[in-house]
Amino acid sequence: MPSWDELFLEAKYREPVPEAEVYRFASLLERCFDDRPLHIWDLGCGAGRHTIAMAKLGHMVYGTDGAPNGVAAAERLLGELGLQGTVEVADMTECPWPEVEFHGVISWDVLQHNTLDMITKAVNGIYDRLVPGGMLLATIKSDKADLYGRGREIEPKTFVLDTSKEAGVPHHYFNKEELFELFSHRPWQHLAVTEQIIDNVIRPDRFWEYTPFRSTTWGVLMAKPKQSDVYQEQC
Repeated sequence: MPSWDELFLEAKYREPVPEAEVYRFASLLERCFDDRPLHIWDLGCGAGRHTIAMAKLGHMVYGTDGAPNGVAAAERLLGELGLQGTVEVADMTECPWPEVEFHGVISWDVLQHNTLDMITKAVNGIYDRLVPGGMLLATIKSDKADLYGRGREIEPKTFVLDTSKEAGVPHHYFNKEELFELFSHRPWQHLAVTEQIIDNVIRPDRFWEYTPFRSTTWGVLMAKPKQSDVYQEQC
């Protein structure tokens, strides 16, 4: 089975379609900030579907991913489309641009792929890189997901699969209390927290490779508070 990085060499694993929620997030940022272009960090950009989407909207987008082949694919696509954007290979706990503060951070199906201490470090790092009023849109695996408990447990609630396209990749799963604990180390403002529970009634062999439906996941929209207490009114 190819490694996670090697999967990006195959077109079928380079998802081209952005999530609708990401466009809605961009619209929210545009309402809340007069700055143009907005600075948006696509953390865990993969092959760049959301990096491309934000660049097409005219924003200054930065993408990071731990998979060099994914980053290369994103960089290549930016060039082919004549879009402005910067992508770098980096761990989720790292930001290669110390001089940049972000209006928004997108992390779609990424943060669960680490041990809990590294996930916590990543979330704290995101907070520290946001401008006041800046926001994080993220999805994070729920412990009600189909794959919870499968594979080798390397720490409480963190499992590594031995098979499938995500073999060797850690998956950490959160319940509600653990999710709120994750965001308790910085004074985040909680704008929205949802648990989207999917019951896959039928699961044909390898259906994960083609299904258009998401897995059970937490959706979070968090903000770094502004200096004043009128955040909601201004947005």
